[in-house]
Amino acid sequence: MLWPKLVCFALVGLAFGQLYQVASEETISACPTNFTQVADKCLLVDGTWKNFYESDRHCRSLSAGLLSIKNSIELNAINEWLPVIAPYQPEFWTSGNKLGQTRNDYYWQSTGEQALYLPWNAGQPTPASGDCLTLLANVTMTPEEAFLSAHRLTVKNCTQWAPHICQAPLQFFKTQLCLNTTAFFEAKIPA
Repeated sequence: MLWPKLVCFALVGLAFGQLYQVASEETISACPTNFTQVADKCLLVDGTWKNFYESDRHCRSLSAGLLSIKNSIELNAINEWLPVIAPYQPEFWTSGNKLGQTRNDYYWQSTGEQALYLPWNAGQPTPASGDCLTLLANVTMTPEEAFLSAHRLTVKNCTQWAPHICQAPLQFFKTQLCLNTTAFFEAKIPA
């Protein structure tokens, strides 16, 4: 493909006034700064307590959205990651809500899609509790320590406080190794 070679030539050739050739090309994915790749998305836990609306604004200020969950594979990956990043935190805001709905149809605000996979905690949903969804783990206490169950969805009043999880999409780049007879350079180009 001619386009990558032209980009490599333009980036490096203009800087050094020499002709370069693309020696190799690879596509890589990366998360934004401070985000961690979990399943096929990038996540960031914010431990500050905010209501749903403040949490949503905070994620948007990072060019991200509140967490949405597509399927059990994604939820399992999140539940494996949370004890590592926030071991004693039982609750987090997600982007799930039914704002303006009279039925129990929930939507992921971050994607605009209807929430079809809803792994509820026991006894949920309880619409009288509110319109927004958190991931909540049950806490079991022993004299020695506390244990958290897997996080599952729970209905909560949107004006109550909880920490939150922001999500951002993976960013894909093509890396190109550009060569001439005396040097080599690597260029990252958004894919």
